[in-house]
Amino acid sequence: MGTVLRTVPLVAPLVGITGRTSLGAVLAPGGLHLSDSPVDWFFGEYARRVREAGGLPIELPMIDDPVAFVERLDAVLLTGGGDVDPERWKGPSDSSVMVSAERDEFEFALLEAALEAGVPVLGICRGLQVINVFLGGTLVPHLEWAEGDGHSKRTRDRTERRHRVDCDPGSMLHHLYGPTMMVNSFHHQAVDQPGTALQITARSEDGTVEGVEHESSKVLGVQWHPEMLAELEPVFGWLVGVASE
Repeated sequence: MGTVLRTVPLVAPLVGITGRTSLGAVLAPGGLHLSDSPVDWFFGEYARRVREAGGLPIELPMIDDPVAFVERLDAVLLTGGGDVDPERWKGPSDSSVMVSAERDEFEFALLEAALEAGVPVLGICRGLQVINVFLGGTLVPHLEWAEGDGHSKRTRDRTERRHRVDCDPGSMLHHLYGPTMMVNSFHHQAVDQPGTALQITARSEDGTVEGVEHESSKVLGVQWHPEMLAELEPVFGWLVGVASE
């Protein structure tokens, strides 16, 4: 594994982290039911990793003006989650799960604003796929768990490094990780055709796309879940480092 790129700034850069919204099945004190109250969900490991890398994490609710966030942020982290609406990439709907039009709309607008403003972006799992679809790319609709490297095969240990990823020489991922590394894996979709100006720079042994980089912007995407692994992964150091420049 390569060296973690980490800059320790005098003022920690603000890193916006996306989440999801659902109606809450919560019973409040006094027996008050809050089942119709919207709840914003954020997996805490993303924020912890950003903080460990020297950034200040900001969890972003899905309000109607994501551009206003980008005006204040130094970087954006697009997190994992349900599938991108297949209508956005003209894919089949029968293999898509946990689609949220609201989340898609927010994150696509957030990404567009970040690209226009030159704000660095890291996409993880779904986040990588959001980047690809936004730039006009397509996805593999479904990866069978019993085939290839078993990307969608369920495992009790989400930190288990299950298969190897090879990084292209000269890429940022190669600079961060070296030629190969072992990663965890639980995704059932992946990049098929890359979007405009997006380069595939890392693949699994079975050919599945595991990493992408924008040729002219500070945009990086990985298909595995580095926030769940035991060590601080280099991509978080990269994000905080470029956000501090």
